[in-house]
Amino acid sequence: MRVGFTAFILGLMLTAGHAAAQAPAAAPPGAGPKAGRVITATGQTKPPGGGAAAPMKPVNEAEMLKAQKAAAARDKAWDAKMRTTLGSICRGC
Repeated sequence: MRVGFTAFILGLMLTAGHAAAQAPAAAPPGAGPKAGRVITATGQTKPPGGGAAAPMKPVNEAEMLKAQKAAAARDKAWDAKMRTTLGSICRGC
């Protein structure tokens, strides 16, 4: 009798805890998605507008070109270093 009663009480506590965990928490005001944002069916939040379709600003283009030139210089230096280091091991494809 005592074991059955204990199991019953434990079962009630577990189901009450499970129900509390499943209940949505009350969100504070303003915590919801911002105006213009899109929420997909999977719950992922996307920014408004077509960000990739927007034209780049001249400042960003200049920074992008500078970064591309720096990356090309790094790649060229790395390739030269690898040729001298691995030149005796591998001749490449």
